[in-house]
Amino acid sequence: MQLTYIFALIFALVVAVFALLNAQPVTVDFAFNEFQISLALVILISAFAGAIILGFMGLFRQVKEGFKFRDMNMRIKKLEEQLKETGDKLAIAGAELEVAKAGLVEKDERIRILAESLAKEEEEKEAVQDQEE
Repeated sequence: MQLTYIFALIFALVVAVFALLNAQPVTVDFAFNEFQISLALVILISAFAGAIILGFMGLFRQVKEGFKFRDMNMRIKKLEEQLKETGDKLAIAGAELEVAKAGLVEKDERIRILAESLAKEEEEKEAVQDQEE
């Protein structure tokens, strides 16, 4: 940033020296008026007007970037909220998965017990059939 100010100061000095070296009067013609003025003054006024225009363009760019920055911050906040919601949903889904796993383990145990019970009943049934024969 300081380098920019140094270059601007050097440029302003060069324009001022150039303007002072060209001090002869010139005729300036506007749409409805014509008058004589020093060329140095025309050069200095033109440089000043250019600096003002450049300043406004820079200001508009900063305002535009400010709006962009604000919009980006709003998007970041929305995305952070979505990330938090997704994390919460993931935690809930993980808890539900654990409950479902526990239920499956319980049902698997019940199936194993029922299978053993069925196997015993079949053995008893076969034993009874063998005795009847």
